Amino acid sequence: MPGKQKKWSVTTWIIILCAGIYFIDPFVNQLLSEWMYLSTDHAIWGIQYWRFLGFQFIHANFQHLLFNMIGLYFFGPMVEQYLGGKRYLAFYLLCGIFGAVLYLILNLGGYVFGEDIPGLLSSNTARPLVGASAGVFGILLAGAYLAPKVKVLVFFILPMQLSTMAYLLVAFAVFTVAFGKNNAGGEAAHLGGAAAGWYFIRNPHHLNGFFDFLGKADPTSKHFAWRDKGASQGEVNRILDKIHKKGLQSLTTKEKKILHDASRKGREDE
Repeated sequence: MPGKQKKWSVTTWIIILCAGIYFIDPFVNQLLSEWMYLSTDHAIWGIQYWRFLGFQFIHANFQHLLFNMIGLYFFGPMVEQYLGGKRYLAFYLLCGIFGAVLYLILNLGGYVFGEDIPGLLSSNTARPLVGASAGVFGILLAGAYLAPKVKVLVFFILPMQLSTMAYLLVAFAVFTVAFGKNNAGGEAAHLGGAAAGWYFIRNPHHLNGFFDFLGKADPTSKHFAWRDKGASQGEVNRILDKIHKKGLQSLTTKEKKILHDASRKGREDE
């Protein structure tokens, strides 16, 4: 009897969707970008709330797409394994939404008070925001929490701990926004995504119920709150503490299975 076909991960689906939209868009006269990009004019004045999700899947150019997808490819699976597919998708989308919210707040601040105030963005409320970067920054901050000492090669050359790289990128984003440097709007979104990633990876139970509108079809909803049928809650907590101290790579095969089973059942801390 042939083995079960392995399902694609959420990370893989996000990469395929982003790449697909990028390459299809020119053939439909950029209609996808036009319909999905986020700006204060559209999201606030126009009340077009779908753009809080849509902008996360379109990119300004190939380089923009490439770097975001590289970040997703290398760091997304770690976070997805920790959270489980549905909560990971909620995590990714929420990081993007928080990035959009911070961008809009600072853009509105520049519009109302003037862009000469440090930290506020251009007063141009039509300026578009696009890209998966806010979600990727959230994933980076989550990775820095789960496996802080893992070595990565920055630009495929410079070895650095994941936590060091993540927080250096956050520091660069703060500097860019504070001093109004090039791409301050994009870096503002990065900060919003990073803040959401920092918070939700430490409080993953707040991701439960993000898809509650699906009802019982959603494993992250309250209908699927985890009930201990094997490992105790204390054992799961011990594994989570081990990840925080030593990184995801320190887990045994058995520990990974316990964590995976707990995530699939949509554990809620009540």
